[in-house]
Amino acid sequence: MKIIRVVAVLTLVVLSSCDQNSVYNKFDKNFEENRWQKTEVKLYEFEIVQGATPYNMDLHFSHIFGYQFPSVPLVVTIENPDKTITTKTIQLDLLDKEGKDKGDCAGDICDLYVTVFEGESLPVGKYKVAISHQFQGEYLPNILGLGIEVTTAMD
Repeated sequence: MKIIRVVAVLTLVVLSSCDQNSVYNKFDKNFEENRWQKTEVKLYEFEIVQGATPYNMDLHFSHIFGYQFPSVPLVVTIENPDKTITTKTIQLDLLDKEGKDKGDCAGDICDLYVTVFEGESLPVGKYKVAISHQFQGEYLPNILGLGIEVTTAMD
């Protein structure tokens, strides 16, 4: 019985320590009919409470396996606490040079992670992130989810 308790406590400690550098993590799966409408902007808000620390921001893009387009043009707009705006255009490459999916695919679901910024020192305060796409059509098809994760940069 004591061994079970020790194993349970150790498991909890290991699991809780895995996410210590995560500041914010949100993933939206609400794409009606797996379509990301051109007019739909995904919004995320997080707060930095510890200054003088380098941070990373990664974008998580989930799609159906065998995606029909090799890349997706995205615009990431970040409103800083002082209300200044930073805009980054990202050409999200879904396929490598051989035409194979760059994402981590399991069955018919692929997850691709791309770095928006790395090792940036962010001032304390609230941030707003807006993500939109610049795909040619009315909607971007076969989208399962989109999200961001902000973490403290690991040494």
